[in-house]
Amino acid sequence: MTSTRLERWITRKFRLRHLELIAELYDCRSILKASRRLSLTQPTVTKALQDVESTLAVRLFERSNRGLEPTPYGEIFARHAKIVLSQLRHAAEELEGLRAGYSGRVTVGTLLAASASILPDAIALLKKQRPGVAISVVVGTYDILMPSLLVGDLDMVLGRLPEEGRSRSLVYEEFYAEPICVVTRRAHPLARKRRLSLRDLANEAWLLPLPETALRRQIERAFLEAGAPLPRNVIESVSILTNRALLRKSDCVGVMPYHVAIDDVEQRLLAILPVKLKSIESPVGAILRAPGTLPPAAAALLECLRLVGKEVRR
Repeated sequence: MTSTRLERWITRKFRLRHLELIAELYDCRSILKASRRLSLTQPTVTKALQDVESTLAVRLFERSNRGLEPTPYGEIFARHAKIVLSQLRHAAEELEGLRAGYSGRVTVGTLLAASASILPDAIALLKKQRPGVAISVVVGTYDILMPSLLVGDLDMVLGRLPEEGRSRSLVYEEFYAEPICVVTRRAHPLARKRRLSLRDLANEAWLLPLPETALRRQIERAFLEAGAPLPRNVIESVSILTNRALLRKSDCVGVMPYHVAIDDVEQRLLAILPVKLKSIESPVGAILRAPGTLPPAAAALLECLRLVGKEVRR
């Protein structure tokens, strides 16, 4: 099929049910599960998928005993289908917001640096301005959240902005620079020290981010620059609740963004150790698909994040 003919078919004959079908099959990886979510019979879903593949003249999914696996064509088509469906949901929210007042929904992906500091304050501010807005927060690592942002499942991702590998199709907006500190429980013997180096801490039990995170790579680089061996006794976690509990209840040494740790320090639960971490200060901000694509509720949250970010910088 020529590109002109394919474009004509998509623009003139394609229906919303085709988008929903491909998106559900992509998410479920199962005809049975997709048929249940679409309230259709399995034969109907199978026939519809065959019709779409036949018209496009490409195979979107490979069938196996384990279910469906998207082909490269399926990955592309499903990504665009999910973005279109997301935009239609945003259009409905905008129309409803205009009709009923300040309403809508925001779905935010958050990394450690934002989930316990800037995001809660921004949400609280938004709810004062627009109490009818529904907000969903998804916590995860960069490699998990970014695919969801690209396909439209998330409106934005908040956290430490990547140093390298930034996509040209995305917008990166910085709110403030976040220093990283080394923390322990307040009664830890190290908390009484006036001066420490990473060499002094190499043999301690460490609570660190996952290896694939940018913060973990920065921490390991700091050890190497200090001429200190990398910690071997390591617990890996990006769960804020787990990390806080472990730090308070054990002799672990951990790292936290300053604005994440400061509340526990002020409540005398944790202590910041006098350790200098060279070059570990990264921008915290929002990652967006493109300017002008945010629905009204998400745009309002972004403005609240900017206001809170200004307060953090002071």
